[in-house]
Amino acid sequence: IIVRYTFFSPKSNIVLMSATINCREFAEYFSTPVCGRMIPAYVFEVEGAPYTIEEFYLDDLQKLFSCRSDFPCIPEEMYSVAISLIQSFDDMEDKDSREKEDGKGVVEKGSVLVFLPGINEISSMQEALGKLIQKRLQVFPLHSSVTLEEQNNVFLTPIPGCRKVILSTNIAESSVTVPDVKYVIDFCLVRQMVCDPDTNYQSLRLTWAAKTNCNQRKGRAGRVSKGYCYRLVTKAFWKTEIPEYMTPEMLLAPLSSIMLKVKLLDIGDPCSLLSTALSPPSVDNIVRTVLQLKEIGALSVRSDGRDQNYDGELTFLGRVLAHLPVDLRLGKMIVLGHVFGCLDECLIIGQSSRNLPRFHFRRLFNCVQLLFYFFLNFIQIKSIREVAELYEELKTRVSQFNMHVTEDTQLPDYTSIHKQRFILQVAVAGAYYPNYFVQMEMDEQMATKDMCGLNPQTTVMLRRLPPYSFLYYKQLLSVFRLCGQVKTVHFENTRVFVEFSNASSNSEVLSEVSLALLLARQGSPMEISVHPTGQIEIFYNPKFLFCLQVVDVGHFWGYPSDEASMTKQQKLTTEINSRTLNPVTVALHPNMCVLAPYAENAEQSLYYRAKILHISANVFFVDFGNKAVVASKNLREIPPDLLSHPFQGMEFKLAGMSPSAKSIILGNKWSSQARNDFSSLIKGQLVMVSVYSILHGVIHVDMLINTQSKEISMVDILVENGHALKTEESYDSKVKGHDAELNYVPNSVGGSWKERTTELLQNKILPFETVSIDKSSINSIALNESPHLKHMRMLVAGTVSVNASGSCILLKDTSFLPNIPGLPALVIMVFTPIMELRTDKERTCYTGALCGLGYNSQTHEVILPEHDIELEFDVKFDVEDIIEINALRMSINSLLCEGREGTLHLGPDRISQLQEDCRERLIRSKHMQPHRIVKKKSQKA
Repeated sequence: IIVRYTFFSPKSNIVLMSATINCREFAEYFSTPVCGRMIPAYVFEVEGAPYTIEEFYLDDLQKLFSCRSDFPCIPEEMYSVAISLIQSFDDMEDKDSREKEDGKGVVEKGSVLVFLPGINEISSMQEALGKLIQKRLQVFPLHSSVTLEEQNNVFLTPIPGCRKVILSTNIAESSVTVPDVKYVIDFCLVRQMVCDPDTNYQSLRLTWAAKTNCNQRKGRAGRVSKGYCYRLVTKAFWKTEIPEYMTPEMLLAPLSSIMLKVKLLDIGDPCSLLSTALSPPSVDNIVRTVLQLKEIGALSVRSDGRDQNYDGELTFLGRVLAHLPVDLRLGKMIVLGHVFGCLDECLIIGQSSRNLPRFHFRRLFNCVQLLFYFFLNFIQIKSIREVAELYEELKTRVSQFNMHVTEDTQLPDYTSIHKQRFILQVAVAGAYYPNYFVQMEMDEQMATKDMCGLNPQTTVMLRRLPPYSFLYYKQLLSVFRLCGQVKTVHFENTRVFVEFSNASSNSEVLSEVSLALLLARQGSPMEISVHPTGQIEIFYNPKFLFCLQVVDVGHFWGYPSDEASMTKQQKLTTEINSRTLNPVTVALHPNMCVLAPYAENAEQSLYYRAKILHISANVFFVDFGNKAVVASKNLREIPPDLLSHPFQGMEFKLAGMSPSAKSIILGNKWSSQARNDFSSLIKGQLVMVSVYSILHGVIHVDMLINTQSKEISMVDILVENGHALKTEESYDSKVKGHDAELNYVPNSVGGSWKERTTELLQNKILPFETVSIDKSSINSIALNESPHLKHMRMLVAGTVSVNASGSCILLKDTSFLPNIPGLPALVIMVFTPIMELRTDKERTCYTGALCGLGYNSQTHEVILPEHDIELEFDVKFDVEDIIEINALRMSINSLLCEGREGTLHLGPDRISQLQEDCRERLIRSKHMQPHRIVKKKSQKA
């Protein structure tokens, strides 16, 4: 449009060049009035001089294939056709060489360029070609995500006697030209980004490529010799069904960025201006884009109140977004990073979003090690440099709006790191409003029944095994080799339960479990090597115990301190140290039982029973519950008869307790202060407990400690200090009580497994009601570690699209918010444009809110109903809470407004003061008290 305005200037000469555009349409669009008539722009056609290129269709390949579906897809038969064509080129070239009178020497094999619609199809074709070993093919994939080195490989001369085959997307249509291509095989397909007219969600759909694009592909051959183009459609289908030109991108893609550029140029209202485009978008699309920009906050309601759905005033946020070379949501995240004082982190996220591989360092590298790490993880130095340059560019651009990265003068401590992480999570969530999804509740009772009482945090379940499932024991070990160390394998009819070892005593879902589920969801083969443990014993908790090892707040190891237990322990220690002990002669491995000294000087220390945790000789004393690092030379073999005595060390957890919002925000589940308080109260102390239940080998207890000559509940102390909340125990813990199970691992072999690995399930996976999380997303396996807590748990999606059929919403780039009661409601109410509160019948408290763009004041119609959120509170909100939320919204607005009081005109001290106000109000608003949690009836997922 701007070019057209410039075109009428007498001093302007504009040249448009393209190989695929509709020349007539463009010439008429740029017509100029001459003597009362519109004269089209001049068209100059520059014909190249390639060698002759012969075209072939499926009609000419009847020997290879007889028919083709009219639906845009690639059936397996079409892959076979393309492979057969590649194989036939040898015969064609041998025949041509014999017909030439001077044909001598080795025949140079022409390169083949195969056009496929996407990376998945390229992978399928590459796998099929890999089986043709005798044909001596050099196969190179070519698409936007391959490394620069791999792209350069397509230009290399093939090894003599080998044929180069390039499998490419439409990147080779015009961006890349390989001169030695002799054969082009074109599936006539392309993946195109389309936008659903009803929801404005985008999706990549497989469609037929236009004739102009296919002709451009044909021109890749015939550069250095006669060329051949094979189109895998019939000639009749080519003439009648393949479109002449591709649909213009303006009619397919969202108009958000274009709309902001129009508003920034201030050359007219968007609807009128875009109607003059070569391919003008529909009015409905313009209206929807305006409304979504208002939802983001880039546009506001016009001051005169007219045409609310067709136009709006550009806000400070919209002005910033128009200047940033990133997606609008990422741009908003950067601005919110400025508001909440985490601009540097948001700039890093914003610049690294361009398909850079995600990686992190756990230790420092020297230069050689760093380069080797990049090589192993397919990370290019060029990509790192590009990311650094983009970071600096974004930093420079936002500085034009008085948004600067502040330098930290002090090293962050544990609390400040987790506080900053929580604020960053909220800022990211605010940028992606309203892409919020709530995890459904599950039937905990049914889940417990399905898992047969096993711990779902350490166990995965497989269904539909053949009869006599125990015969497949060794095959199962092989399947799970990639995931981690297996503790036991349990068999029940056609189900198998694989339990992983928890060497770290972590109370969360094991990473091994998450990895197994993720691999199953992605259809990846899984192979694991494990060591069966035999029989599992569970013991009961005495009245008094001595605590030696604290794992986490409310999670510790101890041993019984009653007289009988202490006498038994002393006799066992005396018996161990009265014998002649032999050094360990076999290789160390995890879970291996040994005798280890507790003191550093092994000659002066007594030996005790222990288990190897790591091959570095990190041991766990099984009769006391504490750990130590012991040199392998000081370990001794344990006589078999000493293993018959039950282990005295036991694992404990406090019952009826969960971390408070304050602890979650200031730490990784528990704050450092909570850990210090708990450790100082019980470590090395004699405490009194009463058993609540024994669940998965862990004893859940109520604990009393002596303070100032009186006994106080440990849970009450943690709650009083703001570290914890009182919660109900899980259904499993309530029902099982003191039940214990013995499980045995048989040493059977035989049978087969094959494709059944994709049936892997685990009862804590909660499906979303109307959406599907992309398999590549880190949250594709949505685990709920606390199903007994019934408050909402919210997931934020960076990308929301629909599948090809439009039947399912797909989520990518997802992130769960911290599991804090009331946090989803707070985030929605803080970042929604308009909020309408709901109350109970007696109007005594708020029960929920309707959030969105509201309704049109003139027509009284809902403005954007499909994006409205009907919010039901899971914590109690009173008037004071709503006042706090409004105060937080006002603090945010003070850093996003224009005028003299806006960010552009504020000094650094005032900006810092406003940022700290936003941060503190956000943290304060989430210190919910236990009595505010609303108890809801359990619902089946």
